[in-house]
Amino acid sequence: MKFGVFRKYISKIDCVSIYNKDTLQYENYMFIDEVPEKYDELYLFGISKIQSKFKASQAPDVVMEMSEKMALDDIVYADCIEIMLSKLPRSDW
Repeated sequence: MKFGVFRKYISKIDCVSIYNKDTLQYENYMFIDEVPEKYDELYLFGISKIQSKFKASQAPDVVMEMSEKMALDDIVYADCIEIMLSKLPRSDW
């Protein structure tokens, strides 16, 4: 299944981490609507819940729980939906 088909089923209110299986790189987004369309033609390889690095401005729930004041560009760990994508489809489907 291509990510473009799957995208509409992802929560609109959760942080998202797009992990590229081919390059081993990831990009984090505050919302699924911010994920660029360039990923729509890649294949969904897996999905899970993880904690990943976000700017404090992208994870207001985490910042509110912390007792110390933070700058908007400080880095925090926040729960997010990790979506693993690849140029090639899974062979076990």
